[in-house]
Amino acid sequence: MATVISRTFASTPQRTAGETWTAIMKLLAPDAASAARAELQKVAGVAASAIVSEAPANDAIYVYGEGPQIRIYCVFGENAVSQDGLNEDPLIEIPTAGSWKMSLPCLPEDLDWTEKKLKTLSSRITARATGKDVEYEHEKKPRASAEVALNLAEFLKP
Repeated sequence: MATVISRTFASTPQRTAGETWTAIMKLLAPDAASAARAELQKVAGVAASAIVSEAPANDAIYVYGEGPQIRIYCVFGENAVSQDGLNEDPLIEIPTAGSWKMSLPCLPEDLDWTEKKLKTLSSRITARATGKDVEYEHEKKPRASAEVALNLAEFLKP
């Protein structure tokens, strides 16, 4: 299992959705001149739309690739103002260095237009409906024929 690191950002009314996305971009791509920051900036409007709908309150923005999996949540309303449960600390590793992907949560009724818009803006950033799991690329690949399947029931027999 991959290492998972979570961060939680204050959003509305403490910050606008756009300001929240800017803070998230700075965490994920601290170098303002990097290609990753430019790609994240391209999807700022779509990401802000997901944030304003409060989709990342319970469904994380996932960033995954070569390093640990990053899960970013947002808090809203009273919790954003009181800053309860926030963790906006910098990451030790830059998750957008090398090969990386991102999955943005969005409301189910917004999924179609969000996916279409993201396809025009980025090859790394996709959308998923709230309540749905992230489909990682490695899960879509067929299993190699040399792999051994473990029968858990047989394995655990006394």
